[in-house]
Amino acid sequence: MYRLLNHRFLYLIPLLLSAIFSLRAFRLKCPKPYRLYAWMLLLSLFTEVLALAWKWELYHWGSFNFSKNNFWIYNFFLILRFGLLAMIFNLTLYHHKLIPLIGGIIFLFGLLDYTFIHGPLQFNTYSMILTHVCIITLCLLYFRQLLQEPGIIAIQKEPLFWMVIGLFFYHAVSLPFLINLGFFNLQNYRLTAYFFPINEALNFLLCSCYLISFLWKPQYSQPL
Repeated sequence: MYRLLNHRFLYLIPLLLSAIFSLRAFRLKCPKPYRLYAWMLLLSLFTEVLALAWKWELYHWGSFNFSKNNFWIYNFFLILRFGLLAMIFNLTLYHHKLIPLIGGIIFLFGLLDYTFIHGPLQFNTYSMILTHVCIITLCLLYFRQLLQEPGIIAIQKEPLFWMVIGLFFYHAVSLPFLINLGFFNLQNYRLTAYFFPINEALNFLLCSCYLISFLWKPQYSQPL
């Protein structure tokens, strides 16, 4: 337990709280996008707990002794999380019928990358870059839809707005690092090490946005 008392795991605090508060979406019978959002947060928390437990204890469970590498957990979570996000945006955005098709193609590519291209035990860079670009695009489409909304919405009280804000900043800032990750590893590994504290801050920001989002109830457009 003392291992968790490290600045690298601060993001687990808002993530845990957001997962707890997200249970309100089921109790209040919120619309489907909010319930899918809650499932995504519960999956995120489960993934983090499983990945840490695997690296610290589970890899030598019983008489078995596996690799401590937990990339297989995060890589598989990447595929599942994108699938959930694609469904959330598909239910939220208007007039974007291509989202299921594009989301399905990227989902299948993620499975291909996981099983054949990079494999489960290596960082699935191709899938990460592709999903980052797609999520950034979906976030921008959501912002455009908010600007074109004919009614009035208190966006600071809208759960999905905070989710999208967190997703946009996390993916937009981390995307350049992911694209240049191979170059950094070949030229100077210390450049790669700079990404880790930045990623810690981005994780904390993302999970904090998750937490803020479920402090509010879903908002509905009011006529002008």
